[in-house]
Amino acid sequence: MRNFGETLRELRVAQDLGLRETAAKVGISPAYLSRIERGKEKPPSAEVIKALARVLAADPDVLFRLSSSTDPEMTEFLHGHPELMALLRFLKEHHASNSEIQRLTKLANDLVKRRGAN
Repeated sequence: MRNFGETLRELRVAQDLGLRETAAKVGISPAYLSRIERGKEKPPSAEVIKALARVLAADPDVLFRLSSSTDPEMTEFLHGHPELMALLRFLKEHHASNSEIQRLTKLANDLVKRRGAN
């Protein structure tokens, strides 16, 4: 797996965006973005990661994972729902497989759709 900076650069190039253009859209300096891409800077703040994801049409969760950081909104949500933390701990302790997690996600989507239909 690529590191954070290499992934950013690949995403930027795939979107056919220049360094200066991307930096301007995100609201950071081109020099700072260049240092991030070259691994000379630590991954940026959560706000900058979200802005980069938006500009680069990327999944912010992937960028957060690569940055070894957590989206503060998700952390706040988890802290506000201890039952969700208990579920995550349960899944971790019981070594839930990717397919089991995908089945749970599908079930959750189905529940939300049913709730919206009522």
